[in-house]
Amino acid sequence: MLYIINNNYLKRALKIFIITTALLLITIFLAYMFHPTEESIKSLGNKTSKIVSEKQGLAKIWGFIQINGFHVPLQMFLLALIPIPFLYTLNLIATIIIPGIMFGFFINFDTHKGLTSFIAYIPHYTLEVMSYCIIVSGLYMLNKAIIEKLRNLFKKEKKNNYSFKDSILNLLKMYLFISLPLVVLAAFAETYIANFLFDLMN
Repeated sequence: MLYIINNNYLKRALKIFIITTALLLITIFLAYMFHPTEESIKSLGNKTSKIVSEKQGLAKIWGFIQINGFHVPLQMFLLALIPIPFLYTLNLIATIIIPGIMFGFFINFDTHKGLTSFIAYIPHYTLEVMSYCIIVSGLYMLNKAIIEKLRNLFKKEKKNNYSFKDSILNLLKMYLFISLPLVVLAAFAETYIANFLFDLMN
């Protein structure tokens, strides 16, 4: 299956994942330096979407897939159509920053439970964020193709370094064959594995 995927897209996605993981750790550290109240932690924890917060089992998994597999990628795609570089990364950044603040506060408030929660979060984080990084990698080329086409409208010498058609096809393949399956696995990890690991360590 992977032979139909451009390796450059995968390498770029891995680099993005490393950067976002570093951002997560920095956010946790900075949030840890503050002294949050219990209400602050609860308010961040309550930001989970209503689509999944009141559901259990397979219904909860489907809720996660709806959000992370369809709603968020569509938002990222629409932002990538705007000829502004990296605007489509806003969803990815929010996915990193909010949990980072929550874990930093939680570790400060209760070190043992905070650290075990973070460890339990790692499988879900790896799968979900990597799925977003795959999409961002594809959107990077799509956005560059759009910007180049707009620039060509105002230039006498046209450049065709980035193919709009190829970028769309590569993005679609990345989404269907890699990103979406990762979202499904992440939904199972968030619903079952995270709670299992947390209970095991506590």
